Parts: sequence; C-alpha cells; structure tokens
Amino acid sequence: MKRWATPGIALAVLFLGVVGVAQGTVYVMRGDTTTPVDLSTYETLSGSVAYQGPVMSKDNENWKGTHAYTGVSLRAIVDAQGGLGEGDTLGVVAADGWYKILPRAVVYGETAAGEPILATSEDGSETPDAPLLVFLAPDRQFSNDDMLAAFGPTLSHYFGDQPSTTGMLVKGVTYLVVNYDGESIPLPSEETTAAPAGAPTGVLLTVVKGDSPIGYTLDDLEALDVLTAPGTFTNSAGVDYTATYTGVPLTTLIGNIPADTTVRVTASDGYSMNYAAGMLADRSEGTWILAFKENGEVMPLDPGYLRIVEVGKDNPHFTSSLSARMVETIEVLGTYEAYTLRMTGAVDRTFTRGELEAGAGCPCHTATVTVTSKGETHTYTGLPLWRLVAYVDDDVYPAADEGIHYNDSDFNDALAATDYEITLTASDGYTQTLLSSWIARDDRFIVAFMEDGSFLDPSADGYVRFVYDDSVALPEGVRLKSVKFLTQISLGL
Repeated sequence: MKRWATPGIALAVLFLGVVGVAQGTVYVMRGDTTTPVDLSTYETLSGSVAYQGPVMSKDNENWKGTHAYTGVSLRAIVDAQGGLGEGDTLGVVAADGWYKILPRAVVYGETAAGEPILATSEDGSETPDAPLLVFLAPDRQFSNDDMLAAFGPTLSHYFGDQPSTTGMLVKGVTYLVVNYDGESIPLPSEETTAAPAGAPTGVLLTVVKGDSPIGYTLDDLEALDVLTAPGTFTNSAGVDYTATYTGVPLTTLIGNIPADTTVRVTASDGYSMNYAAGMLADRSEGTWILAFKENGEVMPLDPGYLRIVEVGKDNPHFTSSLSARMVETIEVLGTYEAYTLRMTGAVDRTFTRGELEAGAGCPCHTATVTVTSKGETHTYTGLPLWRLVAYVDDDVYPAADEGIHYNDSDFNDALAATDYEITLTASDGYTQTLLSSWIARDDRFIVAFMEDGSFLDPSADGYVRFVYDDSVALPEGVRLKSVKFLTQISLGL
C-alpha cells in the first residue's frame, strides 16, 4: 500500500501554509465500517486557486475569481484510515447526495489537479459550504485541461457539452467512501433537505399562454406537483452524466394542449429552443420536467436555476441538446409543423425537424454569422453547410441514429477540391448554386435556424434559411444570395 510521498516542489510549497486546525466531522466508509473523523485533529493547509468554467467561446476562457482556502489534506484523512490501494477510488459525498469520484492518484496529489483538501475557510472567513472539496492546483489555476488529464472524460464534470471544473466543487462533504458505487448511502430525502443559503428569490419563470402570462417563484414551483427521479444525458464528448432531479412536469405548466403545438423555451441569455408539445407530454420513456434541484440541491445560476430534463424510475437517457438550461420563459405558440431538409449526393439523407433543431440546440454543433442586407445587420445561427455536405459527399458518414453528429474526417476534402456544384433549393423552386471549394471547412456558410437569437419566422423565412457571413470574399463577378424556405441541398457529383 503506497503511502504519502510529496510529488515535487510545487506541492511542498503548499505545505508552507500550515496554519492551525480545522473544524467539523466527516465519516470515512470502507465496506461495512464507518468511522467518524474530527477535522479539528488535523493540521491545515492553505492555498489559492481559480477554477475554469465552461468555455463557450474561443474569446473567453471563462476563468472564475481566485480564492484563498484553508482546510485539511484529503490524503492525510485517508491515510489515517488505512489509505488507498492501487485501483481504489474515493467517493466524496455531500449530505444532499452530490458527489464526485476521485481516482487514487488524484487523492494523493499526483495529478495536474494538485492537492485536494476539505476546506473550512475561504478568503479568511469560515465558509457555510464547509467542508468544501477544493483542488489546489500547483499553478493556482485548475483548468478544464487539468481536470480531464486528472479524472479522464468519464469522471470529469460537464456543463452541458463543455468541461467545467466549477462542477468539481462538493459542498458540505459528509462522507468519504472507498470505492463508492453511487447508491450505497441512505442520503437525506428531498423533503428534509433545506434549500441552501443564497437560493434564488423573486420570479424565476414566466409561462405565456395566450394573453395570460404567469410568473413563478421557487416557492411557487415547489408548491406544484413535483417529481424527483434520476435521468442521464450524453454530452458531445460521448460522456454520460447521471443525476437525480426535482422539478415540475412540463405538462403541468403548459396544460392540456394539442400534441402539434409549439412550445418555445427561452433562456436568460436570450437563447431559445422550440419543442413539440407532444414530445413533452410523451411518458413512454420518462417524464419531461422543469428541474430546479439537482442531487437535492437548488441549482445555481451556472448552469441555470431551471433546466428541462427527462427523468423516471428507469433512469431515461436523452441527449444534452434537448436539455434547455437557464430557462426563463415558456411560451405556448401555434401548431408545431413538421418540416425536413433533404440532402442528395453520393447518398441521400433527409433530416427531420427534430434532428435539425436538436443539432442546432447544441453550441458544439452551431456557428453564428453576421449578415448585412438592405442597410440592416443581423446575426444568424445554424449548422455549417460543409458539415451537412459531409453526410452525403461519399459513403463515410455518421449513423442515422446519431442525429446531427460531427466527425471532421467525414468531409471529403479531395472531392471538394474538384469544385463540384452545390445547389440550394427553396420550397417554391428558387435555387442558388455555389462550388464545393468555397465552403470547404468554412463555418461562415450556414444553414440557419435562428436570427438574432430567436428561431426564424416561418411565414417570412421558412424554418430553414441559407446565409453566409459578411466577411466571405466570393470570386470576382459571383453574386450569391441567401435562400429562404430552404428544403433541399443537392451535390452535383
């Protein structure tokens, strides 16, 4: 059994911050044995670190503020209780059920995550989140790359589709469980778990049906017929994330409306997504809810106080692109009309509305361009044209059951260099033609679904529209127009 050996100068520097004793009790569980541990019997460490949130733009690395922490070395606690053997893991579990699994190398400070501690103070003051799991990275920055290197893709935390170290914080640590399976501890029920300090106040949600908007506070939502159950979503990295959510069934909020009615959900950042009421009412796999708790804890502003998820006793599995977060407004609109986009080339592929809008709902799939026309400038968001072409330019493409899914190698660069024609056709027969070399691996040509953050107006633009960015320099003499009411893309192979 390997004991603590200081892995280098960087960690040795951390131990210069020994400043007294900590307070609180945690329980170390190994098999059938549970041992209470008084943190005040351990010397403390201090260090400063900044965490990195999800990176949604290449221009914003999303570093959070640097904070100074004081607490007890996690490995010191573990070693005093028999240590960890090769292949062992440690579950760090809060009283509300939130937990993280730490590989042995992370516990022993042998990774880029640095030294894990149970912090009892933050910036010189006692923290109400104590004991708080914190990673004191050697360079004082716990980056998403550090997390992925230390934990691997399965045990790392994700905000939707993006890695985020902020989710590795565990507040109110109660149990340290050797080889934790995620289910073996009888955790407090939702009814006995109080909302944490700083829970959101005021109106969080507005539901609009006709001319009657209704505002809901957190207390209002909790007073409705709520459901608590597990659900699992898969992010763009192919990693499954499972949690227990508490929330209100969407049908409770939108009422008994026709299955083909459109329900528009708008987030606090202005992003909107359309759902078919029939999908939200379908309980064949689980129940779609507007969640306000995750693993028993009221969700913070990041990743959003309210989130749409599918839950049920059989732990339903759904894609993260269907999970709108930071929900602020739910509107019941007109009929949810079906539409398709047909792609023809070496093979044929017809995308349904559900596939297209689920793809457009994931930031990892979309691109945004700026278009100026008739003196007005607008931004459009959609799927890069070259990535859709990759589905039909040869016989290498993602399986149909993957929906919108990108593999860079699927696009045939050699074929695109031959300048085959790509014809864009509208529902009324109008066409525009461009060459494959113009759009090859260029995200500035898109099949757009949104204008200025909202879905296109079907009566003015159709559901799908081809546009390209103002920065595109077309060959001399070429005039390429946008295509509204886009229904088909054909490759002249």
